[in-house]
Amino acid sequence: MPTLRPRHLALITLACISGMMVDHTLAEETRVEPVPLAIVGEDTLTTTDLKIELAIMKNRNVDNAPLPSLDPAMVLRRMTQNQLIIQEGYRMGLNEEFIVANQVLEVVRHECMAALLDSVAFSVPEETPDYREARRLAVKDYLEDLALKYNASVDSTLLKTLDYGSSDPEMQAYLKESDDILAVVPSGRLSVASFTRNVNFTEFHGLVGKPDAAEKRDDVMREWFAEALLNYQYQAQGMDKDPEVVLLAERWERNIMLEETLQILLQTDDIPSDEEIEAYYLAHLDAVTPAPRVKMKSLKVADEASANAIYDKLLRGTPATWLYSNDPTVVQGPPPFPEEFFPPNQLGLKPANLVVGYIPPPYQVPTGWVVAVISEIEEPEPTPLESCRTQILNMMGSEQTGNTMVEILARLEEVSPIVILPGAESAVAAVIEDFMTKTGAAQAESAKDPNGEG
Repeated sequence: MPTLRPRHLALITLACISGMMVDHTLAEETRVEPVPLAIVGEDTLTTTDLKIELAIMKNRNVDNAPLPSLDPAMVLRRMTQNQLIIQEGYRMGLNEEFIVANQVLEVVRHECMAALLDSVAFSVPEETPDYREARRLAVKDYLEDLALKYNASVDSTLLKTLDYGSSDPEMQAYLKESDDILAVVPSGRLSVASFTRNVNFTEFHGLVGKPDAAEKRDDVMREWFAEALLNYQYQAQGMDKDPEVVLLAERWERNIMLEETLQILLQTDDIPSDEEIEAYYLAHLDAVTPAPRVKMKSLKVADEASANAIYDKLLRGTPATWLYSNDPTVVQGPPPFPEEFFPPNQLGLKPANLVVGYIPPPYQVPTGWVVAVISEIEEPEPTPLESCRTQILNMMGSEQTGNTMVEILARLEEVSPIVILPGAESAVAAVIEDFMTKTGAAQAESAKDPNGEG
C-alpha cells in the first residue's frame, strides 16, 4: 500500500469538506410543509422546489458575490417556464442519454465521497489540539484502513519506473500500451496503460520534459487510489441511496436536463444571407450609432456662491462669452472643460439633456467651480456595416433565440397548461426574503472569517 502524503490528503480533505458536501438545506426543505405555487401540466411546483433551486444557486456562487435582487413574479414565471422545458426533455428521453446520466452520476459520486470524508474529519472533537491537523490525520488513517480492509495496493516499485518525463519512444510506447498491473483496488485492477490515460487527462499538456514529472505522476496515483477506495466504500455503505443524495441527484438531473433540452430546442442551422444582414442593419441603425458628442462653453469661478450666480445669469440668457469678458468672478485663462467634442457621459449629461443651450448645475472641481453650457452637438454617423457585422449577427441571433423561445413555450404550454395558484406570488416573495436574509448573514459572517477558522 502506498504512503499517502500529507499535502495531497490535505487537498482532498479541504476540497471535499468545504466545497462538495451535500447541502443539508435540501433535506431540511423536504421536511417543511410545502406551499403549492403553480400547476404545470401534471406537475405541481411548490415552495420546496423554489427553496432547493435557491440553495443550488447559492452553492454555485463560489465567489460568495452579493446575490442580485429577485422579483417574485419573474421568479415564478421562470420556474413554470423551466418546468415546461424539463418536461419536454423527459419526453425526449434525454435523462437516459450519457451526457445527462454521466453528469448526475459524477455529482452523486463526488457528494458521497465528500460526505464520507466529512464524517471522518468531523469525528475529531473540536477541542483537540491542532484541530485541522488532527482532522487531516484522521482522514489519512481512514484511507489507510480502507486499503488494508480491501487488500488494495499500488506496485510502488513499478510506479517509480514509469518515466512520464522521458521523450524516449520506447518508454512512451510502454506507458501507452502496457497491460502490466500497477494497482489493485476493490473494484478491479489498474494497468499501466489505463493509468497513463488518467495521467494524460489530468496533465493534458503532457509531462515530457517536465522536471516535476515524477511528482505529478505520484500525485495522480494518490488521487486515483484514494478516490477508488472512497468510491467503493460509499457504495458499500449505500450512501448513494440516502434520501439527501437521491434528492440532490434529482435536482441536478433537472438542471442538466434544462440546459440540454434548451440547446436542442434552440439549435438552428439557419445562416442569414448578406441581404438579410444588411436589411437588419438598416432597420437597427440606432443600435450601431454612437452617442452624440458635445462641445461646451465653460467658465471657472472660485466658489459655490459665484458659480450659482453665473448659473442664474446663463439661465436668464446672458451669453457665456460676455460673462467671461465682463464678470469679475470668472477666472481668466483657458476654458476649464475641453473645447473639442467629448462624450456627454463624462460630465454626467443624460440623453434628454443633449440640447444646444442646456445648462447643467455647476460642477465642483479641485481648484474651484465650473459652470458650462452646451454650445454644439455632433451628429454621429452609424458605424459602417463592415465594422459592426459581428454585433449585427449577435443581435440577429439573440432576437431569433427570443422569438424561438416564445414559440417553444407557447407550444409546450398547450401540452402542459400553467395554472398559478392563489397566493403564489406572496409565498414566493416570503421565501426569497428569508433566503436573502439568511444568505446575507452568512456572507457577512464569511467576510469576517474567510478561512472558516475560529
